[in-house]
Amino acid sequence: MYLLIAVINNEDLFDDLITGWLDIGITGSTVIETTDSLQLISQHIPIFAGFRTLNGGGMLHNKTLFTAIEDREILDQAIAYLETLCLETGKPHQGVYFVTGLTTFGRLGREIDSEERQRDMEKKIGKPLKEKAEEVSES
Repeated sequence: MYLLIAVINNEDLFDDLITGWLDIGITGSTVIETTDSLQLISQHIPIFAGFRTLNGGGMLHNKTLFTAIEDREILDQAIAYLETLCLETGKPHQGVYFVTGLTTFGRLGREIDSEERQRDMEKKIGKPLKEKAEEVSES
């Protein structure tokens, strides 16, 4: 089991990334809005105010995604999709990702079968998931 963490600097990629991962079978990601430390200190520590010119002066935010993936093939597909999506923009500095192994993983709450989990996911996203998602162990 693996933990894939991706920090996406380009918020324009976010919807395509989540949709693409859903198509691959990744239905359980956690998303946190984050801020780069350089962005933060340029806004809040006067001595570093000159750094504002490096990031355009605004407070930019990133999206950090965490997802547990059971299957190595799904992990490889998720990484390939992420890399391709970022390369297609033609822009540098689209973000970073890393993977670490998980020794323990568990679900909290009442146990549900895969069909009920599928219906729950479809209800949340408002559309049917592709058949491949049914075949893959849920991430």
